Amino acid sequence: MEDQIVGCIHNGDSRFGTNVTLNKTLSTPEERTRVVGNVIKCLAEEEKELIPGIRNELYPVAPSFGSPPYFSVERAAATYFGIKAYGVHMNGFVKRDGEKFLWIGKRSPMKQTFPGMLDHLVAGGLPHGMSCVANLIKECEEEAGIPLSLSNQAMSVGAVSYVHVDGYRYERGVLFCYDLELPGGFIPKNQDGEVESFKLIPVENVANVIRRTQFFKPNCSLVIMDFLFRHGYIGPECLGYLDLLQSLRSGDTS
Repeated sequence: MEDQIVGCIHNGDSRFGTNVTLNKTLSTPEERTRVVGNVIKCLAEEEKELIPGIRNELYPVAPSFGSPPYFSVERAAATYFGIKAYGVHMNGFVKRDGEKFLWIGKRSPMKQTFPGMLDHLVAGGLPHGMSCVANLIKECEEEAGIPLSLSNQAMSVGAVSYVHVDGYRYERGVLFCYDLELPGGFIPKNQDGEVESFKLIPVENVANVIRRTQFFKPNCSLVIMDFLFRHGYIGPECLGYLDLLQSLRSGDTS
């Protein structure tokens, strides 16, 4: 590993313990991506599988969104290194007799993360080298069978951000939010095996599920709450309005 890292330095006085630094001779993003990938591969192949769920999908490591990446890292490893990751999440809704309904997906029990939990109609991490729009269109087709004629009508409506710590995982996320009003006769059909089923639910019922249970994948709850604010389901008269609004952007949005 001497060509990959400067060293592992233990400082007994430091609460951080051991740290690893990249060799300064690694001068290009491609070189850094290669050697970091080798380390992650070793960690994933350990008997205890220190980094589970390898997907062979790269996330950019950059100081801010759109900046040239310093290197790219395996998606499954991003949270173990505190790498900020970006994603696209889309609320698909239908209007019937003056009432709004949301299409809600139930994640496959075989999913590596949050199996069996409730999810948006369409959501996905943003891989290296792909735009938000291109990724959204791809995910629309793969996750819900939404054709381009419909997916290209999705509206960008902002972003939410969050920080979540779970054991050794330090998740920092920025989710670009989209709304898509769908025809009443459209029925989503999963194409990639990642969604077990879909159900059309009144928006107020979805809000109650989020308020009273933990059935939703946590970051999906944030995007749905953002929808509730924007569509008038949560107003200033609601207790904790400003605190809840602020919580939707609790992470770094750079």
